[in-house]
Amino acid sequence: MSPIDIMYRFIHNMGTPTRNTAKYDTPIPTEAKTVSLFSQPYLDTYNQCYKNIVVVNLKPQGPLGEIVRFVKFPPLSEFKQATPCNPLKDCGYALMSLDGCGCGTKFGSDLMVVDEVPTLISYLLSNGYTVDTSITKMFNTSDIRFDTNLGNKLICFITYQG
Repeated sequence: MSPIDIMYRFIHNMGTPTRNTAKYDTPIPTEAKTVSLFSQPYLDTYNQCYKNIVVVNLKPQGPLGEIVRFVKFPPLSEFKQATPCNPLKDCGYALMSLDGCGCGTKFGSDLMVVDEVPTLISYLLSNGYTVDTSITKMFNTSDIRFDTNLGNKLICFITYQG
């Protein structure tokens, strides 16, 4: 499958839009069939530590959407400021932990960390998702990097088959 075919498949697997903007006729997807998972540095202000959490670019369709929470990302450093040419993402979709240890829900301690990715992959495969290795490989071998000002690292692309 060529890179163009892969991108066509990716773009056309997006979720069905359910609302329109007032200014444009372009629909805005509210849930996506194919999403990307990233590792992102996160400042846990409650426990006063940095951790690498798992985030998604869009709210996903299917059971994964039930463990996604829209969160505010505290600034990682007072020295890193947003500019018009280099905006910083201050909120997004983070995955909730699947570890079930009852760590609490205080200020980010319930967010999934990258150590849980093997458990997440098992969860995804058991709930009707596939890991799109061809798209993941295409982006990992290209010069394109996502949100590099945040230190994000691509984990993989997944597609809901349900």
